[in-house]
Formats: sequence, C-alpha cells, structure tokens
Amino acid sequence: MQLDWMMAVAILLPLISGILVYIIRQYHIRGLIVVLTAIALIINSILFVKQGLPIEYTPEGYNWGLVITVLDYVILLFYIYAGLSLRNWLVLIFALTQIIPLAYWEFGMGAHAEVEPAFFIDHLAVVMTLIISIIGSLICVYAIRYMYDHEHHLHLENSRQSRFLFWLVMFLGAMNGLVFANNIYWLYFFWEVTTLCCFELIAHDLTTEAINNAARALWMNSLGGTAFVLAIIYLYMNHGGAEALSMQNIISGGLGQAVALLPIALLCFTGFTKAAQMPFQSWLLGAMVAPTPVSALLHSSTMVKAGVYLVVRLAPAFAGSYLSIMVALAGAFTFFGASALAISQTNAKRVLAYSTIANLGLIIACAGINTPLSIAAAILLIIFHAISKGLLFMCAGTIDHIIWSRDIEDMEGLAEKAPVVTFITAVGILSMFMPPFGMLLGKWMALEAVYIVPLAAILFVLASAVTIVFWAKWLGRLLQVLPRLGKKWEKLSLSYSVPLWVLVIGIFVVGIGVAPIYQKFVHFAVTNVIAAEEVFAQGWNIVIPGSAAASAAQAVGAYPVWPLFLVLAAALFVPFICLALKPGELRPVYMCGEQVGGTDADEWITAGEQKAKLQLGGYYFQSVLGEAALNPWVNTIAIALLVILFGVSLGRWS
Repeated sequence: MQLDWMMAVAILLPLISGILVYIIRQYHIRGLIVVLTAIALIINSILFVKQGLPIEYTPEGYNWGLVITVLDYVILLFYIYAGLSLRNWLVLIFALTQIIPLAYWEFGMGAHAEVEPAFFIDHLAVVMTLIISIIGSLICVYAIRYMYDHEHHLHLENSRQSRFLFWLVMFLGAMNGLVFANNIYWLYFFWEVTTLCCFELIAHDLTTEAINNAARALWMNSLGGTAFVLAIIYLYMNHGGAEALSMQNIISGGLGQAVALLPIALLCFTGFTKAAQMPFQSWLLGAMVAPTPVSALLHSSTMVKAGVYLVVRLAPAFAGSYLSIMVALAGAFTFFGASALAISQTNAKRVLAYSTIANLGLIIACAGINTPLSIAAAILLIIFHAISKGLLFMCAGTIDHIIWSRDIEDMEGLAEKAPVVTFITAVGILSMFMPPFGMLLGKWMALEAVYIVPLAAILFVLASAVTIVFWAKWLGRLLQVLPRLGKKWEKLSLSYSVPLWVLVIGIFVVGIGVAPIYQKFVHFAVTNVIAAEEVFAQGWNIVIPGSAAASAAQAVGAYPVWPLFLVLAAALFVPFICLALKPGELRPVYMCGEQVGGTDADEWITAGEQKAKLQLGGYYFQSVLGEAALNPWVNTIAIALLVILFGVSLGRWS
C-alpha cells in the first residue's frame, strides 16, 4: 500500500497538481499548490532511498496498459494536428512515421505489450528521481515569481501563468515515470509526454520565434521517437515477443547473446536526439527563447537528462562492441564541438546551453567507454551537472530581471549592482570547472577512464581546456567593476532566493560529501549498470583499483574535500581583506589621449581628433569559432559518426 502511494505521488501527483494550477487562477493559491507539490515530491523521492531496492512494481486495479495506449495515440494525433496547423512538414512526417508503424504493429499484427514488472526501481532510477524531484521542484517554485515578473515586463493583458505551470509541473511526473519504467513501451509513452511538455513550454510566449523553435524541438525529438518505435517493433518481432520489451531483459542478457545491435543503436540514437547531441543541438539552442524556468528544467532535471539516462541504462547491452566505441566517440566529439562553439556566444543562456550539450556528450562518452570507472563518472556527472546547471540558469533568469538583458557584455559591473546574485552566479560558474567542486572530480574520473579509446581521450583533453575559456570570460565580466564604497545588497523574493541558496548549499554538500555519497549510494547505481557485464563476452573486462567493481565490499572511506574548500575560500577572500583599495588610492583611467570633459569622463580624443568611448569586453572569435564558421564542419562530422554507428550495428554479437 505504501508503495502504491509513493508511485502515485511520483507520477500522478504532478498531473493532478498541474490540473489544479491550470483551473485556479488566483496567484497565491496557485503558488501554494506548487510549493506543497514540491515538498511532497522531495519527501517522496527521499523515501525511495529508504526502500529496499530494487523494487518491482506493476499497478493494479485499472487496465493501465490500455490507458497508456490510448494516450499514446492522443499525443501522436496532436503532433499531426500541430504539423498541419503550423504547416511544418517535418513535424507531420515524423508524427506519421511513429503512428503508422505503431498502429500496424498493435492492430494489424495483434502485438501484446504487457510486461511484468511494468516498473523496476533500482538505485540508478532513484538517483534520477532525486534529481527530478528535488531540483525540478525548486525550479517550479522559482517559476512562481519569475513568470509574474516575466508577464509584467511584457505587459500582457491576459495572464498565461496557469498554463505554463501546468506543463512545468506535469513534466516532473512524466520524468519520474520514464526513469522507473521497465516496460519500454511504457517508457516510450513517458518519453513522448516529455516531448509534448517541451514543445508547449518552448512555444509558451507565442512569438513567431518561439513557435518555430518549438516546432524544431518537436520534429527532432519525433525523429528520435520514430527510432524508438522501430526498436520496439524489432525487439518484439525478433526476440521473443513481449518479454523482449523488458528493459531488465535487454540489459541483463535475458534475451540471449544473439541480441542484434541494431535496436540498441536505434535506442541510443533516440537518446542522442533527446540529449541534443550533435547534429541535433539546434533544438536545445532554440529552446533558449522560452522563459528561463523552462531552460533550467530542461537542462538540469528533465528532457536532456532523459537522453543520457537511456544511454547509460543501455550500456551493458552494447558493452565490448564496436557500437560502444562509436557511442564514446560521438559523445566525445559533441563534448569538444559544443565547448568550442560556446566561446563565441555572448548570450548567457546560449553559453549555458552549449555547456550543457558538451557535458551531456561527456556523460554519453562515459557510457560508451563502458568500464566501472567511466559509468561511475557518468552518474556522478549527472548529479553534479544537474545541481550546477539548475543554479546557473536560475541565476541567468534573475540577472535578466535585474538588468533586462541576457548579454554577458551587459553584465559588467553586476557585482556592484547585485552582489548577492553575482556571488551565487560565481559559485555556480566555479563549480563547473574549479577544484574541488564535483564537476571537476567527475571529469577527472572520465579522463582516467578514457585511455582505452585514444581518439576520445584527445577530444576530452581539448574540450576540457576550451571549457575554462568561456567560463573564465563570463566570470570576468561579472566581476569587472571599479571599487566603490557603500554597496547596497539587493533584495530577492523568497521564490527566487530559496531555490538559489538551496542549490548553492547543495553544491558544497555534494562536493564535501562525495565519498560517502558515492560509497553508500551511487556505487550501487553503478552496479545496476555494470552488473550484467559478465553475461556478454566483453573485450574490455578491466577492473580498475578503487573503482566500483573493486570496492563493492569495502567500508565507507574518506575523501577529505573540506580542507580544499578552505584553501579555495582563503584564495578568494584573503586578497579582498589584505588588498582593499581606499578611495584616495584610485587613479583615473588613462587611454593614451586627452579625456573629453575631465578625468571622470569615459570619452577620449583619438587620432584625427575623433572621439571614442571607453569600451571593455571579451573576445568571442566569431570568425573562427562562431556558429557560421563551425556548424557546417561539426554537423558533417557528427552525421558521419552516426552513419558509422549504425554501420557497425548491422551485425550481431561475435
């Protein structure tokens, strides 16, 4: 009975709450519903940790299989309607390529897709539901006030906040269902619900740009949905009927060693589209037109995390194969390509978007490397990235509502205008690349694991170096101020400050407590992925000392991170204490020319008696690293890697 309620809270409560906030248009009551739902989801996700895992669960009392089948077709029919109404033929085509084979398989061939257990909840699934329910819920709370300010700035006469919160909250339930699902036909349903939510949220502002970008997200993810449908049909027809649709059977070798790689490659391709891997990155970049809570949710705890989750979950099914090598190379190339493109971006949300694409590529590459150490790195990176990127997107949205600009160049002097938000943003940026924060630890583990794929190792090193450039550049613009006295601390509403500070605390908690968190919990999620590795004849059966496989029986150890945080704090704050400038020590800026209007002016007389303003800014290398220069190359290489990936998947296990 308790498990029934927990599953209902995880999957159905967000739907019920979404309907309530859609119906109730009173701001404070609507906000209260979102807050209570967030609290319930957070508590519920923690209760899953306390359960004896794994859990097998099949809901009873209703014909849920029929309900899911009907809703599948409702969603696909809506896609057809959207394609026709938007006159977007790609949306229409990829909706038809899903619904026609699915209908023929179910009704023309009489397929039976009942699988028990319908849900299989292990430590990896619980890691994901913690991310979804905690970080996703905080973003929903953040959205309450954000959307109020957003609509006030746009001077909207008719508020659409209720509709926005409906899709945002429901997204969390769909994601929980997705990571719990063992029946991959049910997983496909939740997969399409996330695609639908994403489409509606990107199009929320109803501008031409928003609608076009939402349509691009829909057709690209529907392309992945088509691959998903083909994989389902292939597995069902060639590997034992309904039992072939059990995720646990697929990854544990329950279907036998003759499982073809093609359906696994199709599912990996589906994960690539959802995770915006090259050449599908444009849909996630287009999603940046949506209100910031959408970006924060997509990047941290939903949508793109579904893509990497699927590839990591499937890792045992392609371990030791050439497909595994190609997954590693495709992810590594995205890690490098997206990092390079991020350097040329001046829009903060696009920098964050490219950074997300890059880090998702790193996680997928770790799944392709397919050793215990690389899988451990992938899971830790999923956790660390979710916290840091959720924080950074909410910071970007808060900054946008302070200066009404997302341009990094416009953030000069923000440390003086909004020191609290600047501090929080700086923590988020530092957590992405500085020691001893968790992201660097995850990348270090990935670098240690990647040596068995030398080309991927080269891409890892290059991408890691490039990453520092765009983060340091943004941080420099935030902190570029002239020292003054009497700063005023800005005031933030509770729905802004609580999520921001909770995630700041989370960054330090998971960083300091990474050893016990790993050994008491994440380690078991790693074994969920690699437990089946001995079933198949792997060529890479390597046990690394200190890895998950080698430390299964060890007691909780100690990784003394906290002294490193003290050193970092000293390095950051001691200079401010010891080297504080006094007003009398400040000198006017000299630009090799006469100032116009006195020493406080920002104009100078230059050559030819011309006047020029003082301008400070970063280098963005548009001609070399801009999208126009790089995209044709990176997309071509990415497509070639996908072609090779499918090429090596046409054979069977040797």
